[in-house]
Amino acid sequence: MAEKPVKNKSEASKQALDLNALSGLDFGPNWADENAKPARLKNYDSPSKGGKGKRGGGAARDRRSGGARRGGPGGAGERDGQVDRRGNQNAGRGRRDGRDGRDSREGGRGRPAAAAYFQPTVKVDLYPQDEAFEALINRLRSSARTYQLFDIAHLLLEKPDRYIVVVSPKPAKGGEVKQLYYSVPGHLPFETEEDAINYVISNHLDQFFDIEEIEIDPPKGNFQMVSRCTITGELIGPPNYHRYQEFLQRHYAARITGMSFERFTSKLEGVKDPEQIEAWLESMKKGARYTVKDRQEGEPESFESLEAARHFLLQHRKDKVVGSGDSIRFAGRDIERLPQGDIRRSVEAYVESQNHFPLDSANNIRGRLRRHKFAVYKKGSKGVSYVCAVKRKFRDSKTSFTDSIRDLIEFIEQHPDMPASKLPKEYIGIDTEKQKPEALKMTEAEVEAAAKAKAEAEAKAKAEAQAKAKAEAEAKTESSEEEVTAEGAETASSADAPEAPVLAEGATASTEATPKAALSQEDERKLGQLMLDLRWLITEGYVTEYGDGRLFAAPPMPEAKPKELKARKPKAPKVAPESKVVTPVEEQPAEATPVVDAEDDSTATS
Repeated sequence: MAEKPVKNKSEASKQALDLNALSGLDFGPNWADENAKPARLKNYDSPSKGGKGKRGGGAARDRRSGGARRGGPGGAGERDGQVDRRGNQNAGRGRRDGRDGRDSREGGRGRPAAAAYFQPTVKVDLYPQDEAFEALINRLRSSARTYQLFDIAHLLLEKPDRYIVVVSPKPAKGGEVKQLYYSVPGHLPFETEEDAINYVISNHLDQFFDIEEIEIDPPKGNFQMVSRCTITGELIGPPNYHRYQEFLQRHYAARITGMSFERFTSKLEGVKDPEQIEAWLESMKKGARYTVKDRQEGEPESFESLEAARHFLLQHRKDKVVGSGDSIRFAGRDIERLPQGDIRRSVEAYVESQNHFPLDSANNIRGRLRRHKFAVYKKGSKGVSYVCAVKRKFRDSKTSFTDSIRDLIEFIEQHPDMPASKLPKEYIGIDTEKQKPEALKMTEAEVEAAAKAKAEAEAKAKAEAQAKAKAEAEAKTESSEEEVTAEGAETASSADAPEAPVLAEGATASTEATPKAALSQEDERKLGQLMLDLRWLITEGYVTEYGDGRLFAAPPMPEAKPKELKARKPKAPKVAPESKVVTPVEEQPAEATPVVDAEDDSTATS
C-alpha cells in the first residue's frame, strides 16, 4: 500500500529528522582531516585546462610540497600576492633565495655578516727558548714521572718568554720565494724594507743620534686651515705648507698601522678654527737636532730635520738599520712589539692554534728531548706520545726479582692505572692521606738559574778553549812523537768519559705516603719497604708513573720461539773461471765422478 503524504509541515520535519545521522559529521576544516580528499581545482586554476591563473597552480604546488605545514592551511603566507597573519603583503617573496625567509644579503636578515677567514701570509714555527728548555730538562730529570709530550709543549707555550718565533715567507704561486726584511735594532720581521726602516726611525733613532730639543722659528705664511688625523686626533699641518707631505709620511709611518696610505689620507679633516691653527704654530717652535754617534771622518756632524737624518742612515748606516733573510727569528716576548699588520696577525693566529692543539710545537721539541737522552715513545691506539727521563725496561721469564718486588710488580700489573696514593691501602691495607702528585710546572727562578748555569758553562768552555790553544802553541816546540802521544791520550780520555746521568741525584719517583693514624712498628716497616720497592721499580723503568700519579706495569715479554732451521743443500765451492777447465766429466753427478783440475792431473801423472 502506498504511503500517504503528510500535509502538516511540523510533522513532516519530525518524521524526516534522524539524530543518529549526525554522529558522523565533522565541523573541523578540511585541511585538518587526514582522510579528506583534496578539493578539485577549477578550470581557471589549472594551467592544463587553459586557465590563466598561475597563482592557483603555485598554490597547488605548495600544497603538494608540504606548504600547509610551513604556512598553515593550504600554505597561506607562502605564495606571492598573499597576505600573512600580520597583514604583510608578499610575505613569501623573501624565500626566493632558498633561505626560508632570511635576507639574501650576507649574514641573513638581522644577523651580522660573518668575519672573513684570515689566511696567514707567512709560515710560522715555535721553538723552545734555550734557558726555558734547560730549566724544563732539569725539572724532568728531578722526577722519574712520565708526562705527555703535549703537556710539555703546553708548559713551554704558557708564557711567551719560554719560546722563540721563526717566520719565513710562503712560496708564491709561480714558485718564487720572497724574502723578508728585519729591523737590526730589535730584530723584528717586516714584509717590506720600507716598513722596517720606518720602524727603526720611529723607535730606535737614539741608537744612531744624540737627539737634542731646540727652539726654532715657526713657519711663516698665510695658513687658513690645518689637517687633523681623525684616527689619532693629532694636528698634521696646513696643506699649503711646503713640508706637508713630509709630515704626512712621518705621521703615517709612526702612528698608523693596518691601513693603506690612501685610506689614511681619506680620514683627514680640515680644521679652520684659529685656535687650532695657533696651536699647530706653537708646536712648530720646538725642533730637534740630531748629532751623529760614532761619526767617521768626512761625515756631517748633525742634522736639524728628521728627513736629513733618515737620508744619512740609508747612505752610511743601512746595514745597521735593516737586513733581509729567508727566515727571521725573534723572541716570543717581542710579539707585542710587532706593529699591527699581517705578520703579527699570522703569528698570533698560529700561537692561538698551538695553544689549542700543539702538534707542530711538540714535534719541534721531540728530537731535542731525544738528544738529551730522554725516552720518547708512543702508547695506545691513538698514538699518544710520552716523555720520561727513565728508559723503559721489560721483564721476561729470565728476569729475577726479590719476593717483595716480584709481588709488587705483579699486583701493579693486575691493577693498571691505580694511583700511587691508593697503593698502600689496596696492597698492604694501610690507609694513607690522599695526596695529589705535583703538577708539571716551571718557575721563573728555575729559568734564571738555568740561564746562569749556561753562562757559567759557556765561560768555563771559553776558558778551557783558551787554555788549550795556549797549550797547543807551547807544544809546537816539542817533538812530533810527543804530540802524537798527547793526542792519543786525549782521544782515549774523551772516549772513556761517562755519559751524563739520565736522572738527577735525589730524584723523586712517587707521592710520599702519609698514614692517617699512628702505625705499629711492623706496619711502618711494611709501608717503608713498599715505598722503597716502588721507587726502585720506577727509577729502573719496570713501572711507569704518569704525571697524574697513575701506575702501570707492562706484562712479561713472551719468550721468543726458536726459528726452525731448514735443511739446506751444500753449495759447491766456486772456482775461478781462468783456472777451470770444462770437460765432459763435469756434466756427470759430483758423487759419481769427482772433478779433477788439469794441473793436478798432470802432476799426479808425472
